[in-house]
Amino acid sequence: MGEDRSNRSQKKSFKAVFKIYSFGKDFDAAGKKWTQELCRKDSDGDGKTNGEELGDPNCVWRENAIPDKNAISHPGVCKPFNGSFCGPKNTWVTCELESFKCDAINQPGVKNITLRYNETRVPSKETNYFCKTFELPNDGDYHLIATTPYIDNEYVMHHILLFGCNGSVNPGKPFPVRCGMTPSSCLAIIGGWTVGSNGECAHKDVGFRIGQNGFKFATLQFHWNNPERRSDYNDSSGMTLYYTPNRRPNDAAILVVGQDYLEIPPGKDRVEVDAICSADITSRLLSGPVYITRAFNHMHYLGREEYIEQYRNGVKINTLTNNRQYSYDRPRMSEYDTSIEVLPGDEIRTKCVYKSSSKSVTTFKGDATSDEMCYGFLAIHPLSNLRFQSQSLYCTSWKSLSTIQLHVYDVTNGCNRKTFLNFWHPDMANISRRVFQSCRPLSMCLEECKDVVKEIRRHPCMQGDVREYLKMEALQSHNIENLQFYSMIESCDLEMLQETMKNQTKGNTNDGSRLSLHLFMLVTLLLFCIFKVRYR
Repeated sequence: MGEDRSNRSQKKSFKAVFKIYSFGKDFDAAGKKWTQELCRKDSDGDGKTNGEELGDPNCVWRENAIPDKNAISHPGVCKPFNGSFCGPKNTWVTCELESFKCDAINQPGVKNITLRYNETRVPSKETNYFCKTFELPNDGDYHLIATTPYIDNEYVMHHILLFGCNGSVNPGKPFPVRCGMTPSSCLAIIGGWTVGSNGECAHKDVGFRIGQNGFKFATLQFHWNNPERRSDYNDSSGMTLYYTPNRRPNDAAILVVGQDYLEIPPGKDRVEVDAICSADITSRLLSGPVYITRAFNHMHYLGREEYIEQYRNGVKINTLTNNRQYSYDRPRMSEYDTSIEVLPGDEIRTKCVYKSSSKSVTTFKGDATSDEMCYGFLAIHPLSNLRFQSQSLYCTSWKSLSTIQLHVYDVTNGCNRKTFLNFWHPDMANISRRVFQSCRPLSMCLEECKDVVKEIRRHPCMQGDVREYLKMEALQSHNIENLQFYSMIESCDLEMLQETMKNQTKGNTNDGSRLSLHLFMLVTLLLFCIFKVRYR
């Protein structure tokens, strides 16, 4: 279940004060230029060349070019940092320790328990998500008021999330198992840690309910990042939970906002991505006012700026986060002594800004450190004013669509998603039968297929982002009938596009014909790339 470690020192965050040493001296000696000699040199003596550590193992990088690989470490810091060989070399790095500050954990009656993984081998893959479910204290009715990390292997730990489990769950295996980004049976975020953080301390008026009248089980999820794909790493990290029988006035929850779809082109100095938790959705989500006590931005290493703002009747009334110099390694929590009120019908808008000049390929939303994210985590209360208390609280977007609409309600933008792909439903039986009779999957375009495709493309489920989302779901579902359906209705895409372009240039001279041919060839290439990359 865990272990009481009230006297054991917790992992502390630190900031390094750098002096010119090792790599800095070598860089200065090279005339402050990236030379072949400097690239092949091992400035910190840890067995890796400067080029290997900075993502240029073949020493081919030139100014304004993009490195071959992601940087994996610092060329002036020898690793393992405190090893017998590297320790003396790293004396130039001075660490100023910052202790976790949370007066509430020292109040009478506060207890603590540390949930830890047993010693576990870290797989030799770059990105690893593992989960283990623990039983929480159930001898009383408690509020979880603070958490601190217990980091065993800092070289692989990317982040930790603690998910509360609704109802009774089977703790499962006594050792960590591979899992996805979100454990399927435990969805409510009640604690977390990321690089640079030294713990979380809840607002004085709130706590997360655990025990007899709250979460009885919780899943501890680790994201291990192993870019070198080493096979000799082990980890037994964990998290210490501080809880009290002296409950606060309000039960808390975490509301996640942001964008679930990212497609960041390479080589750009600035890429902006927007998301909205709309007035319509907050009206459905909230039965009364809720109050924000804390906000936290989350992107990965391409992230440069992130803003979360509150709007009422189209007018901005609060800036919840304003991070103009975002750094994944130096997270910044926005905390409010006076809670910020959010009413049903308010909007919460999120903007993430990325710099992809170091990338040579498109970056998508994903769980790897080399992928990207755009999220905000808002601590809100009271739980009693949320209509979906038993569900995960995600008011995010997929492109322009609301994920709450997509996951909770059947109809989005006039499209009944369950009906559309139910080929036996009375509303779809006729048109779907005509599609299957008139079209062929992965085949040439049949003339009789064009008319039925033109008709079905007027359906609300074939419009804009709804169409893209349903197609993505179909491709990921591995449902053969659904895959055949989309293949059939897209079998005449190029012919119908060519027909449209011919009509637009009808009556023109040969110049118009040549333009049509060139455009047709370009669109053909684009459609092929979209199908291969976006739905890989």
